[in-house]
Amino acid sequence: MPELGVSIDHAGGWILDRRTLDANSLELVMESQAASLPDVYGALLSSGLELVRDSHRALAQRCLCSQYLPLRRGTTGIVLMYVGIQFLEQRAQPLDMVEILPLKSAIA
Repeated sequence: MPELGVSIDHAGGWILDRRTLDANSLELVMESQAASLPDVYGALLSSGLELVRDSHRALAQRCLCSQYLPLRRGTTGIVLMYVGIQFLEQRAQPLDMVEILPLKSAIA
């Protein structure tokens, strides 16, 4: 997940804290300027995270609100986000090298 931190940084967000909850999940506390929230949302998606429907809806609504509604604090408002990431357990599968790297016969 190192590319996630780099993507968030390039999008204008800051990871304030990261905490491992268990072997398959972690939590990030992030900040972003309201104006760069759509970029941070895109960084989350482009890093390969698959968000649940409620997370998509909440981030999309927040992006639209920050884009079209005037902020009381001006355009430099800071948005605080708690992001929970859960990794799916994958069972180890034996590798079949014949399927991965098939040998081509020298005699055609």
